[in-house]
Amino acid sequence: MAYVMRGNATDEQGATSPIGTLLLVALALVAAAGVGVFVLDLSAGQGAPTAEAAFEYTETPAGLEMTAVGIGEDVVVELNGQSVASFDSDEAGKTVLLPTAPDDRITVVSRDGDQTVLVNRQVDSREDVGDLISYYTFDQGTGSTVVDRSGNGNDGEAFKGWSRVSDDTGTALDFDGTSGTHVNIGDLSVDGPASVDELTIAIHYRKDGGANSIQNLIEHQEGGFAWYMETDGNHVDPHRMRYTIGYNNPPSGTLYTGNIDEGEPQVLIGTFDGDQMVLYRNGQRVGSVPLDRDVALGDVILGADSDPYGIGQNIDGRIYEMRLYYTSFSDDEVGVLTRAMQSNSTAA
Repeated sequence: MAYVMRGNATDEQGATSPIGTLLLVALALVAAAGVGVFVLDLSAGQGAPTAEAAFEYTETPAGLEMTAVGIGEDVVVELNGQSVASFDSDEAGKTVLLPTAPDDRITVVSRDGDQTVLVNRQVDSREDVGDLISYYTFDQGTGSTVVDRSGNGNDGEAFKGWSRVSDDTGTALDFDGTSGTHVNIGDLSVDGPASVDELTIAIHYRKDGGANSIQNLIEHQEGGFAWYMETDGNHVDPHRMRYTIGYNNPPSGTLYTGNIDEGEPQVLIGTFDGDQMVLYRNGQRVGSVPLDRDVALGDVILGADSDPYGIGQNIDGRIYEMRLYYTSFSDDEVGVLTRAMQSNSTAA
């Protein structure tokens, strides 16, 4: 099933998966201009709602867009049990993004005292998650295998001083900061494009300690070109994070967060739309910089420099979730994605 691409790859994306069964109360499939649209008419959902509620779901590179077609009461939209959006009874035509991933659950609940469930749907189709290229929550896999939940098979392998842990924030991979500790995701260009003109990197992490040096959350580097998220190397506690595309291969752009205390979980999201880089911290935009270039892909490392044994830059802390998209999220979409990632961790 086709969906509209907002970004253009310089080579064709090769990952495909079969369409799973959509768990709907009622389903009508409409093909219009190459966009898959799913229409729900739920006048008799769970809990016997008193008003009709109808929604359209449109496949996009960032996930499912949900549009209220007809709605007779105020409702809340939940993704995996976390409120991510709402519709008032007079907001027919309003659209919100749901940054869906395989096995996510979409629930629509009335905002009255009854809290009637109007929609209860599990995401089963690979097409419903758009250009989600790799996705890790670190609660799946055995041994050193880190399972990619995007459906693209980009499983990683963890090395050296790591462990799977659970805390008040959620499940995570704990990195002890010793030389060689990292996760090797592998070469993303093998079954995908060699470069893209849009990118979104989203990481839920916590820094716990370490010396006054650079600590890397994620990096791809080949020759003089690199893209990464890492501490700036000039601050211990609090620390600052920087998001870079380009490095020693101009044009290049870099953005910085403000001070972040050790031990505080953060959601960092960096986007690039072909013309501009933007950095967000916990859903809030902290800066932007113009940048016009393609972004090369290849080997990706979590928790260290691309040379985790030599240069090192191994992080002392925890990564709760990481997502990589070959599309750029808007401010509003980043807000929804941030809430979804925080929900996935706290619900674990």
